[in-house]
Amino acid sequence: MIPQRFKSIFVLALALLSPFPISARQGELQLINKSHLLSLAEKVYFGHDSVYVIDVYSNYPTYKPVQAKGEGFACVDDAARAIVFLVNYNRLTEKEEDLTLITGLVKFILKMQTPDGKFYNFVKKKNGKVVINRYGSTSKARFGWWASRAIWGLGTAASYFKKYDRAFYLRVVSALKRSKHPLDSVLSKFGIVDTSGAPTWLIYGDGADVSSELVLGLNEAYRATKDSFYLRSSEKIAEGLLKLQRGKCNEFPFSAFLSNRFKWHAWANSQSAALLDLYKITRDRDLLNAALREVDCFLPRWVGALFFREFRVNSMLVSFDGQIAYNIRPALMATVEAYQITRNEKYKTLSLLISSWFFGNNTAMTSMYSNKNGVCYDGIEDSLKINRNSGAESTIEALYSMLLLNEAGVTNVDVKMVSKPSLQARNFIYSVNGEELVLTIQQNGFEISIKPDN
Repeated sequence: MIPQRFKSIFVLALALLSPFPISARQGELQLINKSHLLSLAEKVYFGHDSVYVIDVYSNYPTYKPVQAKGEGFACVDDAARAIVFLVNYNRLTEKEEDLTLITGLVKFILKMQTPDGKFYNFVKKKNGKVVINRYGSTSKARFGWWASRAIWGLGTAASYFKKYDRAFYLRVVSALKRSKHPLDSVLSKFGIVDTSGAPTWLIYGDGADVSSELVLGLNEAYRATKDSFYLRSSEKIAEGLLKLQRGKCNEFPFSAFLSNRFKWHAWANSQSAALLDLYKITRDRDLLNAALREVDCFLPRWVGALFFREFRVNSMLVSFDGQIAYNIRPALMATVEAYQITRNEKYKTLSLLISSWFFGNNTAMTSMYSNKNGVCYDGIEDSLKINRNSGAESTIEALYSMLLLNEAGVTNVDVKMVSKPSLQARNFIYSVNGEELVLTIQQNGFEISIKPDN
């Protein structure tokens, strides 16, 4: 229960948390700066055609791109991320320069697909030419992480080009169709669980993290094509994700969706976002309710513990080593989806609290993203040490996070934690725009109140 000395004032909470509400159509988008991302975009000649790639690594202090030894200089992973961000950004701005870059990135991904529907990941420069890294462990042709992200990028692009370029749209749809066979192979074990109750029909068997991003891509593919194969596949994967939700609202791990049967980690854990996105298509309330349980019961504790990276399923011992932008965006995507579906202002508030990691409400007490230049640091390595490099993943995940904030109507982030960080507490106090906000976890979720002036 909320302590009596705190008065719930939800209308006031909205006013405090969004002091300068704006419309994206008015051109503000003030938290987004693409300058650094555009500096990583490179036009290259590859496979008898000009394409765009996003350079993977960029090091402090010059932030000039560097090639990773053994991997390459650009990859499908980051091209797909960039497509998802740029398409959604361009839907608001309609800038022609984005269309050129999006087209070039999609062409790159198309050239990285194999005839059997899988994808290579990295390209490298060799003797003045751009060639595929066919044998590296992070680049081999397979249907895993980079395939899931490729499908998310291509699915998003398909909806986009259906409006702008019918011929190119059909090329993208053809690539999506090519990936049906390896996806069918993954889903061939549908309905079979192991002795722990975990699904065996996700990518890598029980890979809920990677499969959640595939669901986001399949949802987009269905929207673009209305091909029921993509919707059926998404629903089957979603059924597997549901089987990895553990705990209750006040029982560890607090209704979290595990990344696999052994652990939870923050990066790529897009299960709630994916389920909410699928709910918008199917109106299946089981998906909605399961996702909202994690959003209501686990995510407020994760924020209240200051954004740990991971824990094992049988232990409350959490690790903070490796806090990155990719830890934050999936959770933020879920809370913004929850807000847009329910219009409950508490989810908008939680979105603000999650985004505060970028602006100094973290274990290192350091701003990780700057809208002055679009640089997002690559991470907090051991709770305190900042990795000040700024590669493609960090940059794009931060920009997409800022875009999500804009979608929720949040344009000002000034948050500091007042209470002691904790995973098990039920009351968390924050300073928000100079006022004290109280987040209280109850039996079936959290509520927000404003601490009155003394």
